[in-house]
Amino acid sequence: MSRLLTLTFLAAVVASPAHAVCSASNTYNFAFSSQANATLNYANSYSYTASNSLGATQSFGVSFFTNGLTSSQVNGAQMPAIGTQITSGTGAKTLTIGGTFSGRTTTISSNTRVVRTTFTFATPIRDLTLTVHDIDYTKDQYRDWLHVQGANGASSYVPAMVTPFGSNNTTAGPHVAAGSSVALGVYSGSGVNLTGADQAAGIGASNNTNSNVGDITISFAQPVTTVTLRYGNYPYGNGENDTGQQAYGISALSFCPMPAVTMAKTSAPYATSGEDRFNTPLADVVYTLTVTNNGGSPVDLASLVLTDALPSTVSFYNGDFDPSAAGTDPFLLTAGSSGVTLSAANVAYSNNGGTSYAYVPAAGYDSNVNRIRFSPGGTMAANSSFTIKFRARIK
Repeated sequence: MSRLLTLTFLAAVVASPAHAVCSASNTYNFAFSSQANATLNYANSYSYTASNSLGATQSFGVSFFTNGLTSSQVNGAQMPAIGTQITSGTGAKTLTIGGTFSGRTTTISSNTRVVRTTFTFATPIRDLTLTVHDIDYTKDQYRDWLHVQGANGASSYVPAMVTPFGSNNTTAGPHVAAGSSVALGVYSGSGVNLTGADQAAGIGASNNTNSNVGDITISFAQPVTTVTLRYGNYPYGNGENDTGQQAYGISALSFCPMPAVTMAKTSAPYATSGEDRFNTPLADVVYTLTVTNNGGSPVDLASLVLTDALPSTVSFYNGDFDPSAAGTDPFLLTAGSSGVTLSAANVAYSNNGGTSYAYVPAAGYDSNVNRIRFSPGGTMAANSSFTIKFRARIK
């Protein structure tokens, strides 16, 4: 997974081999059960607020689009609504979405004969998870058909979808399971032919208030700013010739903020006394790179890469940064609570302005080094910082 974060002084974050887990305290949560019973309107947009256990809040929007509905009522209730029409056996309120279509939906990824629900976030968020309920099938009335897509700018993403019974939308796992009323992902059988991993459909009956057989947990590993759920009525199966009212519920969602990484570079004389403390020629200067993650999310394992350009007026010092301390490296890491590590293997040098980083600096002062690349190991914790120091001599 990639974490593309822009840092100052030519620092950047590159693709990582492992996805760092966001802490529970930094995870934002929202449940429609926390809202008052309400009859909403498909023509309106709504704003809600998620919070984490640290007291921080983040708002998100919910909007709708409908096409082909002959009625927006289900069991006498106007849709969409926040209430107990669909509770999945928990008794908790959900956002209920549905109605009656004029006919069956031909293509679920289109905007024809669908109800589209879109969650919108002002900035990219990661690890979004939401739960939907009562995806099922009743002959000659409806076969729930769901299409889910996330987006961040021009990029779109397919979520992972799983039922409480272990079925999922991946090619390796089962797409249906005993006890579940849902088929997930690319699947043919049970009266449906699903052609995309972003789809789900009802294949059996569920009960909207006392059963979890129609539940799906939907999650995105990628950062997203919008998530869109299209809901329709799958084409007629054998012996069907009518269509009826249908609905599904959305109970809760959770997500994490993205990392917010910045870097600052400062310099100070190495000497604390004598003429060299004034940055005179042939005096040493200490450069300090301070990297801060102000976001409530960790930076992925070994994904942080810092590239620093040295001015032409100094010569890099390839020697023991601090003879009074343990180690002989030409740099000094102060990790703080960040969790990162740094060894000689994590540092590379360039003598060609960063075209390549294969240069081996000479011992002592080497004026050929004009860029240094640091690739700290470990996962950088949320709300943490670290510093890297190294020396150079003024020419």
